Amino acid sequence: MDKKEADRQIKQMIAFIRQEAKEKAEEIRQKTDEDKTIEKLSYKAKESKSIREEFDKLRKDKLTQKKIHRSTKINEARFTVMRKRSDLLIGLKVDILEALCEVSKHEHYETFLRYCIVEGLTIIMEENVEVICRKEDVEIVGRVMESAKEDFIKKVKNEVFPNQNVPIVLNLTLSQKKFLPPHPSSESKGDCCRGGIELSARRGKIKMMNTVESRLDQAFNDQKPTMRAMLFGIRGPPANAHPPVH
Repeated sequence: MDKKEADRQIKQMIAFIRQEAKEKAEEIRQKTDEDKTIEKLSYKAKESKSIREEFDKLRKDKLTQKKIHRSTKINEARFTVMRKRSDLLIGLKVDILEALCEVSKHEHYETFLRYCIVEGLTIIMEENVEVICRKEDVEIVGRVMESAKEDFIKKVKNEVFPNQNVPIVLNLTLSQKKFLPPHPSSESKGDCCRGGIELSARRGKIKMMNTVESRLDQAFNDQKPTMRAMLFGIRGPPANAHPPVH
């Protein structure tokens, strides 16, 4: 092989190597572009998902805040209504107490005190009972104690021991040391009492308050649903309540 032929073969080998390198470089470039495109799309999809999740989270947080705000406003409105209704009931009770200041001046106040004693005795059912009243009512209570005792004994015999000769023991005394608060006036400060009595037994361990105020408190507690319905109407069932079964 002469030199000329050797040079030609060398050139062919160089051209072949260059072509192989060119094709390999193109293949690498295409592979790189494909990998770049795939990675770009993957990154875009990942970021898009992250953005959507962040947006959904913000939307849900905003919706939750809106619900909380609405619920807070509704509760505030309900509390305002409840407070105003409570204030109206308190005002009503104050007005009634003002009207009840005349109870002790009524012609039947003596009878009222006798009934208060009898009612209290039927509740505590004790043998030794002390009657406590206001200082201004000592004379009236002293007059009705014996008749109240007789009414109580008669009531017990008729309802508990009918047609039986069972002796009923009752020692009823009027306290001369302990008194209920005085009638309300511009001069009296602190607690006051518009009338009634208190019964005490077993050295003060058993007490039964039967004053005008205690009776009003009991009436308010017992009749509160009725008063609310009369003043504010009957509230309908909640929207999520089950329908009545017929």
